[in-house]
Amino acid sequence: MSTTDITTANDQMAQTGMITGTLMLVALTAIVAFVALGVYRARHSAARETQYRELAEQAGTAQAQIAESSRATTAELAGLRSELAATHTELTQVRQRLTEVERLLSQVG
Repeated sequence: MSTTDITTANDQMAQTGMITGTLMLVALTAIVAFVALGVYRARHSAARETQYRELAEQAGTAQAQIAESSRATTAELAGLRSELAATHTELTQVRQRLTEVERLLSQVG
């Protein structure tokens, strides 16, 4: 082999080494970027899940409050219904008495 052939071979090996090194650097950068993206997505997903759980808990609390309020309203309406029935009975009695008083007054007058 001549000196020129050796120099050319060395130059080719240097170029191959440079290309290989560059490709490895690009591959390593891509791997690091994908891992960083995965970590970011995992953190973001965890934050959304935490917010979702808090929202679900608030919704459950609100539903419980609405149910309790509905029960209280139902009880209050039942009490009003019974009071209305009692008032209706009293009004019927007052009408009967008024009718009797009118009849009495018509007989007297």
